[in-house]
Amino acid sequence: MRHEERMHFIMNQEVTLDGDFKGNMILDIGGGGEGIIGLCYGSRVVSIDPNRGELEEAAEGPVKIVMDSRELLFLDESFDTATSFFTLMYIDSKDHATVFKEIYRVLKEDGQFVMWDTTIPKYNNGDKDIFVVKLRVETPIKSIETGYGVLWENKEQSIDYYADLGRKAGFKVVRREVNDQTFKIVFSK
Repeated sequence: MRHEERMHFIMNQEVTLDGDFKGNMILDIGGGGEGIIGLCYGSRVVSIDPNRGELEEAAEGPVKIVMDSRELLFLDESFDTATSFFTLMYIDSKDHATVFKEIYRVLKEDGQFVMWDTTIPKYNNGDKDIFVVKLRVETPIKSIETGYGVLWENKEQSIDYYADLGRKAGFKVVRREVNDQTFKIVFSK
């Protein structure tokens, strides 16, 4: 079976980056590839990604560091804001709690963590085993058409799942937004 025939598409999701980030130092978890946060906020951003090629592909502007989000090599309370733009879906769910704890650790007091992702239902064991969300992202500088996809098995996730993880790590949920199949959560330390 061809790769495309294995894809289950969630089409035409719209996301707006409104730029309401706290402070001057933004840590972008999974900032490789298109690196939308780094593209929009440039030198305010430190983009990390475990994949060097993904960082090399990202737009110029942010500081780019090859790093694993399960073990952030920054000092405690180094950042005003952390972001995750459709990244946690790529991280094994057994590591999510560790990633949240690390983000909490590197955020300053009153820092914020802003994440966007998609609802992924339980895999139905069908032929379509790659879950893909197609996005139109409105940013402060331009409109971007993109998509993100993962092997579907064991990738079930929802806004409630991540809100609970955040609370367990010590965060307060400040805002929850659901827009069709995508969501945004703003946490505060």
